[in-house]
Amino acid sequence: MVEFIGNYFSEFTFVKACVLFGTLTGFLVMWFQIKQNILLWYCNIVSATLLGIGFFSKEVYAYAFFQVYYIITSVYGIYCWKKGAQNNNDAMPIVMMRLREWSISLSVIAILAVILTLVLKQTTSELAVQDAIITAISAVATFLLTKKYLQYWCFWIAADLLYVITIIYSGSEDLYMTLILYVSYIITSVIGLFEWSRKYKKQ
Repeated sequence: MVEFIGNYFSEFTFVKACVLFGTLTGFLVMWFQIKQNILLWYCNIVSATLLGIGFFSKEVYAYAFFQVYYIITSVYGIYCWKKGAQNNNDAMPIVMMRLREWSISLSVIAILAVILTLVLKQTTSELAVQDAIITAISAVATFLLTKKYLQYWCFWIAADLLYVITIIYSGSEDLYMTLILYVSYIITSVIGLFEWSRKYKKQ
């Protein structure tokens, strides 16, 4: 581990710097998500910008462009959470997904994954299918967070697991630092799921 860290920082490129600071900002995102703090959206904007640069440079195109979507959705999330807090005179309440929301979400993921795969097959990406699936799940999960659906945590757990497997398989050392972030995402997503469930019962 010490040797890996030494080698990682021995050639500290601009891309590695973006990934590192994007990762560190991502830890704040995790904390604010669990606490239902609106600051998560502001940290998302910073993290997505930095990580987007890193992903694009390593030809993980779909996930790179997803960061742009992430930024746009973060702005929408700020609007929704502020409006929801005003309407509730406290904080935007957590809600449960019904069959309709599940059906729409899974359908969008399937359609988006197919479209992205076809597009990415035209690029130099060697991880087109994995990249497309992760991006599709993440895109839907991010939107579900703007509405504070409890089950959004389940989508993130699935996306993060696939991401970790994909990056290990790709062998891209410049992105290895993000593995720490995404393994942490998996752990905190499980914690967040239980924490939000507890708070939902109290509402």
